[in-house]
Amino acid sequence: MRMDWVEPDRFRNLHRQKIHLHPRFNLVYGPNGQGKTNFLEAVACLGSLRSFRTAGKNDLIRHGEEMCRVSGRLLWAESERILSISLDQRGRSQFIDDRRIASPEEYLRSVGAVHFIPEDVGMVGGPPSWRRRILDRAVFETRPGYPSEYRRFLSALRQRNALFRKARPSAEEREGWDRALAETGSWILKRRMDLLGTLNREMAALGEILELGEGLHLRYTPSFEKVPGGSAIGNIPWMEHYETTGRSREALAEGILEGLFREREREKRSGHTLVGPHRDAVQFLLEGSGGPVDLARFGSQGQKRAAVLALKLALVREVARAREGEWPLVILDDVSSELDEARKKALTGIIREFGAQFLLSATKDRDLFFPEGEGIAWRVQAGALQRTA
Repeated sequence: MRMDWVEPDRFRNLHRQKIHLHPRFNLVYGPNGQGKTNFLEAVACLGSLRSFRTAGKNDLIRHGEEMCRVSGRLLWAESERILSISLDQRGRSQFIDDRRIASPEEYLRSVGAVHFIPEDVGMVGGPPSWRRRILDRAVFETRPGYPSEYRRFLSALRQRNALFRKARPSAEEREGWDRALAETGSWILKRRMDLLGTLNREMAALGEILELGEGLHLRYTPSFEKVPGGSAIGNIPWMEHYETTGRSREALAEGILEGLFREREREKRSGHTLVGPHRDAVQFLLEGSGGPVDLARFGSQGQKRAAVLALKLALVREVARAREGEWPLVILDDVSSELDEARKKALTGIIREFGAQFLLSATKDRDLFFPEGEGIAWRVQAGALQRTA
């Protein structure tokens, strides 16, 4: 897929102008604070219905205005679609060819975007929920039906948590919601683990290119496994795990049930469900001579940045594979900062090898990412984009 043009309107500090994009490489550059990231954010909102910077939709509306809008033309295979989103005090609306789309899922089936921003480096050592969200978003992009499966799990989780506020829940109620949580939760675990089976191979290959060494991967440890050892997932050599464990969905459901039984007393004291996919651990690991190295604890800032880049680029390939060769739009904000020269050069090689359309921003390294004549560059000044190459 390709975004042919994008037109922001009252979006942060951006001028209203129709920006015609190159089908491969697009670079916005200039001093900080002029609107480089704002433009990439506008395109990301059009491609994913969410900001990569803020959870507050009102933050995107220019000060003094009541609404904002971003529109664009998407070229996909033999078809084209006009996409637009608008934000006001009541919320967000999304449109395809001027038809309002009530379901975000229906809209997102028509477009795909993967983004990297400098703050994503915090994913490595941040809360596990951050890494789980990335996995869930990737599963949504590549496994049809996942949103409805996830909603069923959340419903079971809410109902089970409600039992802790009930004076005397019956044994039948407890058992019923235990089984509902295990049944719905096992689908989530299975989908995540199936995705990691291919994602880790891509991450490992990209990690080597980015000079991280061998064996970059994500280790997934379900919350019903007490520690990453013994029978836990993390104890199995990572390259063999997804072929050798053979964990069926039924086995995962049984594992959740056993964990719920084991943690029953602790759950009563806390008033929350402590076992399930909402509590699973995800770690960035790198194979070392002495065994796996946890990058959250021992990785340098450059290693963490390269690891997250490898994950995001692996997701790009996974989405393209799932969509039968249709690459998602790739948005990389300030991607070259804090990378040494060798990794910058390696990243440039990856970008040129991918078949996706790229939007990149930089304060320097303006000519790094694409050969002359194979892309478009704009200088950003006070919210206005001016083409320079």
